[in-house]
Amino acid sequence: MRILFSIFIFISSNVYSEPYARQINITTGQWPPYIDQSKEDQGCVASLIRDAFALYDIKTRFVFMPWERAYKDGMKKEFIGSAYWYFSKQRSEDYIYTKHAITEEVSRFYHLSSLPLKLTRYSDLKPYTLLLNKGLTYPDELLEAISEHNISTVESTYTDKNIPLLLRKRADIMIMNENTAQEYKRSLPVSKRSAITSQKKPAYIKRGFLLINKTHQQYAILFDQALSTLWSNKDYIKHYEQNCSKVSVLTHALE
Repeated sequence: MRILFSIFIFISSNVYSEPYARQINITTGQWPPYIDQSKEDQGCVASLIRDAFALYDIKTRFVFMPWERAYKDGMKKEFIGSAYWYFSKQRSEDYIYTKHAITEEVSRFYHLSSLPLKLTRYSDLKPYTLLLNKGLTYPDELLEAISEHNISTVESTYTDKNIPLLLRKRADIMIMNENTAQEYKRSLPVSKRSAITSQKKPAYIKRGFLLINKTHQQYAILFDQALSTLWSNKDYIKHYEQNCSKVSVLTHALE
């Protein structure tokens, strides 16, 4: 709170011509530790977004739902947008992307430790069944490889079902960012944690953004201004990077 208060005094005198609600609603899905309905603060990314809008005395309410629905409902008038998403061309047409990334995430291929596997390119997935999650973003290169090499896939609606599906051998490989995977592995019995391993080479590295509903475009400008203010505070960004995510420009690690 001290960090936020020190930031607030620099912007409290600003006056804006656009009307803003005292409370805004944002759709989201379960993606611990970043977005987590089970936590009091609802995750470190939820806290960041809440802190940003709080600089302008706006309360933020997150509405949790499956990711695919969160994306569609985020375009409804009662929501100002959806949190949070990797970049895709289609999403840039449906929504306004905020200027600043709020996460950067290393995603890896996870599988049973008993599966002898070394992936150097996406085409190496051909002999296996890949688990994907509905509504999530995957690199075009991966989707093209799935199509070109006829890679078998299965879909899951909820990401917390991924590891159980691997353990039951309903799929061979899943893709998940390493922090979220660690959160889910911690929920397993100790005897089963070592049954899941990952490839050393990242599947890809992506940055996450808040998406703003085009009918509420004034909030994109507001959020960009607020996040710039938060990022200019060394104590705030140090705390965020230690407890949530680094923020910088990165590219795909596996083509």
